Amino acid sequence: MRNATFVTIVITAILLTFLSACALSPRPPTHTPPTMQAVATPMAITTATNPYSNRSEEELAALIVDTAGQIEDIFESTILATGTVIAGDGLTDEIRSELPLTLQTIKKERSSFEQAVRMYNERFTALSPDSGSQITTIADEFDTASTSIDDLISEIGSDSEIDPDTIDKLEEIWAKLDFASNVRAWQEQVLTQIDLRETYYMNIQPQLGHVAYNRVEAFIQAHDYVQAVQDAFDDGIFTPEELIKISQTAANAEASLFNTGDPQLFGYAQTIDRLTRNIVRGDWANASDEIEHLRLSLPARPQP
Repeated sequence: MRNATFVTIVITAILLTFLSACALSPRPPTHTPPTMQAVATPMAITTATNPYSNRSEEELAALIVDTAGQIEDIFESTILATGTVIAGDGLTDEIRSELPLTLQTIKKERSSFEQAVRMYNERFTALSPDSGSQITTIADEFDTASTSIDDLISEIGSDSEIDPDTIDKLEEIWAKLDFASNVRAWQEQVLTQIDLRETYYMNIQPQLGHVAYNRVEAFIQAHDYVQAVQDAFDDGIFTPEELIKISQTAANAEASLFNTGDPQLFGYAQTIDRLTRNIVRGDWANASDEIEHLRLSLPARPQP
């Protein structure tokens, strides 16, 4: 009975605190980019205030899945434990001493989830509007369910007996929510969108009449590419229109650099291709480093 009491009180205190914290080369297609539309979204969170701002879209999606899994583990282990513990004798000093670290962990995971979702929406919704809408819906449903769960938990006093019906209702709400499974399904959609986006933009062809055959014009086009990327980086967000411009100038510059027949210029073309691929896949931290390296390595812009 003492062990049952211990688990009951810990579970009750954890649930109350947890739920009160939940407020929640060569490039073609002429078809429209998959599920993409321009969305003007200001960059509100910077690297200085958010540890996730330098993560790629793929990395941020993985982080959201991980934090959702952590939340589910904590919640489900608590609910399952309560299913076998019904009585309580009160909160002992021993239990009190162990609560702070547990509660701190719960708050940290919940905060991480909310912050990562917010960062994803602010950075990538312009390129992946469907993915942004879906993760927002999941987060909103979690908040709504948390309100219902909080109402049930409020019926349980800190020193009172836990009603089995309350536990059943909690389990029913959580099972219906299917929180972590929905987040994992969302991640699969994100990865699919990234691959589709890469296929589309990395296959844009050089424009007729814009392929140079001499070093001077090739370097001018390389500088045009650098400028297009830097312009897009100004607000920290890339729109579909900006990706089209970047990919087109990249295709032109790469073709021109290769067409010079000068092996010394091939490395610039390869760098442009790799950099563009990072951009369209949402890996903007690496792209930022590479564009600066490319800018510094290019000779001064030739006069046409």
